[in-house]
Amino acid sequence: MEHRWSNRKSIQGCVAITSSPWDKLQASISDISLGGLAITGLRQHIPINSVVTLSFALERDGCVNYYRLLAQVVYCENARIGFLFIEPEGDTIHELRDILYSPTRNMSAPIHGQPCAV
Repeated sequence: MEHRWSNRKSIQGCVAITSSPWDKLQASISDISLGGLAITGLRQHIPINSVVTLSFALERDGCVNYYRLLAQVVYCENARIGFLFIEPEGDTIHELRDILYSPTRNMSAPIHGQPCAV
């Protein structure tokens, strides 16, 4: 079972996944938190404990912020894969916290990322 130390927020967006055994993979982000994110829609199996690079974008107040983070696979079941961010920089954590949990943000409002390429 996947456990995260911060609340998850649903998101509609795309993530590019890079790792040495594969070319760049693309999947839909299911949810995100300060500690990691979960994806769906990936046809490729990624083994537990694999380390990958996740590239994604989040929108905040009309501005798009781009992220590239190292992450480890911590969960892989039922077409859903969970990643734990590995040592993200402090600025990244602050930006994600502002996007995810801003007091001015409607907590039920969706978070928007970049759509997947077709």
